[in-house]
Amino acid sequence: MECPYCQAALERAAGRCPSCRRKLYEVTEEDFEEIALSPDGLMADEATSIAADDEDPAGMRDVAAMLEDRFVCGKCGHRGGSAKEVAMTGPGLSKLLDIQHHHYLFVSCEDCGAVEIFDPEMLLGRKPGSLGTVLDTLFGR
Repeated sequence: MECPYCQAALERAAGRCPSCRRKLYEVTEEDFEEIALSPDGLMADEATSIAADDEDPAGMRDVAAMLEDRFVCGKCGHRGGSAKEVAMTGPGLSKLLDIQHHHYLFVSCEDCGAVEIFDPEMLLGRKPGSLGTVLDTLFGR
């Protein structure tokens, strides 16, 4: 098998190329389907991505993907992890009203399962999840 990114000969190890550390995936019939354009000329994936950006703060998915690709486990040294965003309430009124305005990224090691926590506010340089917090305040969960 050959890595599509760096053309290195490889055997699949934990879903990543051992040379360039990029994620690899199984090729399916979906990879060969026709590309459908939306009415505004965007590919269907781009249109849904833009719609999802309204719900998911811009950059949060990029930060999560970057953490997954660059993660090195502090316990076992394995490269690669799985990231999930978690929102939590704070003390006081936010706890009473169940407003989840504290956002964190939890990255777990793909090998041993150890978890490290990252603050996206520090990584992005701004407060993530503003739209979700407003909707949570208005409609509750």
